[in-house]
Amino acid sequence: MKRAKVLLGATVIGLAAICGAARSQETSAGPGASEIRAYERVVQQTPGQDNGAAWWKLAMLYQDAARFEDAERAYAKTLQLMKGGNPIVLANVMDCAGTLYVQLGQFAEGEELERKALSIRQEQKDSLGVGLSWMHLTMLYLGKHDDANGEAYAELAVERLVSKEGSDAATGEQKMTALTYLALARCAAHECKDAMAPVMRAMTIADASYAENSFPMSYLHFLEGYVDWKRGDHGIAAKLMKSGTEQMEAQLGWSHPTFVTAMQQYEAFLVVTHRDAEAAEVREKFVRFAGRNTATQTVIASRATSLPKR
Repeated sequence: MKRAKVLLGATVIGLAAICGAARSQETSAGPGASEIRAYERVVQQTPGQDNGAAWWKLAMLYQDAARFEDAERAYAKTLQLMKGGNPIVLANVMDCAGTLYVQLGQFAEGEELERKALSIRQEQKDSLGVGLSWMHLTMLYLGKHDDANGEAYAELAVERLVSKEGSDAATGEQKMTALTYLALARCAAHECKDAMAPVMRAMTIADASYAENSFPMSYLHFLEGYVDWKRGDHGIAAKLMKSGTEQMEAQLGWSHPTFVTAMQQYEAFLVVTHRDAEAAEVREKFVRFAGRNTATQTVIASRATSLPKR
């Protein structure tokens, strides 16, 4: 598999952005090495069709840990083992595997899997699953810079997961994710016109279940700052994005791809708004903690953020 691309915006960042269809409340710090090793032992010790669920869990753990080649192999094994089984479960696995390819910028592979998952869910009348497919297609089309389709699928996902049919079955995390994707889709299509409303709606959902310094609240504060930035309010944006990234760092750390992507967006904001000293400090942290120089990514981010096309 080719090296992971840096996809700014909705493609990677989000509450349960990666495979919210198959998981509920994931731990804020992501999977640990011990958990991964435990599932590696399970799949080695359990033969045949019986270990399909364990392979699926292992694939998601690899994905969360940014071990993308391992995740791809584990998803392929899962799909092989679950072929011919419960169609809804198979669709869920396809959906998860699709998000991996979207995360890597391999959109053709991702769309093929997402479309297959959607078709199965529609045939099975899986209302919640259809909404999750629409949510992940939003992510895919925003990654492809197809803003019109991204916004259209975001509207469908919010209508299904948050507003009406399927809303009772959707978790708070899934509802918040759909709303954050809608906010980012509106930013991409309309320079953030009407993007703050879904952010505030997501904040209301989060406020009922999470502490102020939790990852969901921290991310939503960051997203609120992002929307303020794109609407031209740089002062408020600077405060919210700074506090949001500081809280996310405490929750996730530099090994988590969601936090790294947030910091890339924050660095782009600092560059575009000529906060050079702060941008240099963020770059130094990338080198020190993430183990790589991000000068190229910063150029990409700076070029992309005058109009958010992610």
